Amino acid sequence: MKPDSLLLSGVSLSLLISGDLRADDPPTDSSTPQIFLDKNPRIVAYQLRRLNNAQLMALERKDSDPKYKPIYEALLTRGGLDRKYRQEAIDALAKLNHSDAVTEILAGVERIEAADKGTVRELVSMLMAQPPQSLAAQREKIQSLAAESQNNAVKPVAYAALVVADGKPDQTWELAQKSRGLRYLLSAIQLINDPKLRGAFWDRVSPLASKSGDRATHAAAIEALGSIAGHEAEAFKMLADIVRDGSENDRLTAVRAIRHMPDDKWPENQVEPLASAIVKLIEQTPASDRTKPAVLQAIQLGDDLTGMLTEDKGAPLRKTLRDLGVRVVAIRTIREQMAFDTRYFAVQAGKPVQIVLENDDSMPHNFVITAPGALQEVAVAGGTLAPPSDPNDLAYVPESPKVLQAMRLVQPDESVTLSFNAPKEPGEYPFVCTFPGHWVRMYGVMLVVPDYDAWEKNPKFPQDPMTHKPIESAKNDPSQLQAHQH
Repeated sequence: MKPDSLLLSGVSLSLLISGDLRADDPPTDSSTPQIFLDKNPRIVAYQLRRLNNAQLMALERKDSDPKYKPIYEALLTRGGLDRKYRQEAIDALAKLNHSDAVTEILAGVERIEAADKGTVRELVSMLMAQPPQSLAAQREKIQSLAAESQNNAVKPVAYAALVVADGKPDQTWELAQKSRGLRYLLSAIQLINDPKLRGAFWDRVSPLASKSGDRATHAAAIEALGSIAGHEAEAFKMLADIVRDGSENDRLTAVRAIRHMPDDKWPENQVEPLASAIVKLIEQTPASDRTKPAVLQAIQLGDDLTGMLTEDKGAPLRKTLRDLGVRVVAIRTIREQMAFDTRYFAVQAGKPVQIVLENDDSMPHNFVITAPGALQEVAVAGGTLAPPSDPNDLAYVPESPKVLQAMRLVQPDESVTLSFNAPKEPGEYPFVCTFPGHWVRMYGVMLVVPDYDAWEKNPKFPQDPMTHKPIESAKNDPSQLQAHQH
């Protein structure tokens, strides 16, 4: 018998009789249920677990009364909630426990199930936003998590926090070596917001990426190269060499790392050789494997690279890539910017398309394609919907004929593919994230053209659906987004 079943068979029988708890599926409506906070902590936790997100958010709570602590703890660690509820929970728990934000975030990370990477990633983002001195004050606790936590999703978080607390990687690197945790520290580099701190890892990471060793550490070092600021040219060359000559797994890892680098940092003299290497990589990949997420990323990288070449050099390579598979568009979210990295993409009317959304952000996002001119209508309607109880259902997507294609919520560190045939009618079809509040920044245009090859020879830019000005760059500039945000 499961613990929850045992619990219900005795202590909470009266709740079942009164109708406040049910033995069947969790409630799916958004009505506010009655929660008995004076019961055994296991009973309280059980009651809260059975609530859907809308019900949990609707519960009464006061940061002046300790009896509401379980509700705040649930808000802090529940997946799929807006960040404002987590911040509310952090502030309330720090007040109720006479502690601080770092302590409460770390406690929340420890309580989250290992498989819930999305919520861990979101709390990581909030932890990294804390002042270095606040992190340093909890160094002993953070160091213990880095070295001893049984949750592998927690270790990179702790290592990143230690580096930020110290303002340099030296002491944390030594700890990782002694604790046999270098791969977790390498994975932590991308979590660090300060580019100078990320750049300080170069002399340590590059040797691990250039020579074989422990497989997990080697792969983590290759991927970390894409996040080390100030050494993009050297990193690009190393990664390009791996794409050309490395093992199959290392080549695809290197592709992923290059896609994390700003394309304006790619050395011009290395773009064409790498584009050719990508084409060769795809040619060597069996046709049945060409729709796997890692290979789709390679196809998108090849398309990005050929777009930077002159027409006489880029066109033949692009044609080869297209002949090898369907039109694949790989789109990433930009961490901490609430934006897609892609402002527009073009597809041929009626032809098969695959959208691969890779979520690098700390919160969930979706991807919805609307009829021309319907972006705001669909997004506003979606934002008013309650979240579904099943995470595999479409969230915040209204039932409307103006919704042409939609993807479920993509959790942090997750990649999801959406396959469909492009509309037969050429035009400018907006795409948008309809998670409440995201649509005002997180949108773009799918440009459907009669003949893709003809459009590519004489491209005409679509209009921004919100400003109605021409979109002249297919890629979002993270530095401009940052400046706009502040």
